[in-house]
Amino acid sequence: MASLTNIDCEKITTLIFDVDDTLYDVGNGFTAHRNSDGATTFMTSKLNFPDVQSAKKLRAKYFHKYHSTVKALAVAEEEGELPIPEGWPADTKFFDPNDLSEWWAQHLNFDLLGEKDTELIEMLESCPLKMVAFSNGPRKYVLRVLKEMGLDLVFPDDRVFTVNDVLPACKPEQEAFQKVFDAIGVTDPSHCVMVEDSMKNIRAAKELGMSTLLIAGLGSLTGKNSSENDALANAGNATKAGDVPDGTDPSVDVCIEHIKGMKAALPELWGMK
Repeated sequence: MASLTNIDCEKITTLIFDVDDTLYDVGNGFTAHRNSDGATTFMTSKLNFPDVQSAKKLRAKYFHKYHSTVKALAVAEEEGELPIPEGWPADTKFFDPNDLSEWWAQHLNFDLLGEKDTELIEMLESCPLKMVAFSNGPRKYVLRVLKEMGLDLVFPDDRVFTVNDVLPACKPEQEAFQKVFDAIGVTDPSHCVMVEDSMKNIRAAKELGMSTLLIAGLGSLTGKNSSENDALANAGNATKAGDVPDGTDPSVDVCIEHIKGMKAALPELWGMK
């Protein structure tokens, strides 16, 4: 059955997926955990922040602009906002993105992602198009998420791009997208669909000529969701101030609640007419 969308599926060759809150639902609690305790515990343990509140305040200030904890902390250091210990060598960076990547990969509660979803795995594995993951998260962490979800074969290492691969840029900056295009051989962005939960990244992708599919979160379109899931989703979205999914935005070509609805929304991408 043909879909009724603004995407010309016949020209699409490549699907580029964000990871967090895109390949899993924001209501599972993992994003609220990562962007609160996961970030602030790293900052107090490794970056000399005296308490959680000061760490939270600084992360929120910079994350609002960059939508990446790695980029947020890197810019904060450049602007002299990190509490660097006295005597730290002036020619040595205090914040190393690899430290956050390692910390998250080892210390986050990945059980919150739940069991591997065989329906999701089979759906993505059956798509004949080029599949790419592109996240603003750090690399070791992103690879751990994909492995925990059973999606590491859908997105092999050479098809996974993270903030480490595009720094000093990150999504939604054009330079970040261009680095990924160059790496995967895309010369015409209109042949790609960007699958995202971030409005900043959706708008940037549309400006580059890509088609866009917004993941809005379970219950966001139908209003059918559990109170617990709603609370966790609200907690996760609260850590992403100014970037909550909005399916009415003109940059959105297709909007669905959950990634598992993608095949039904765009069957032509799976070769179904």
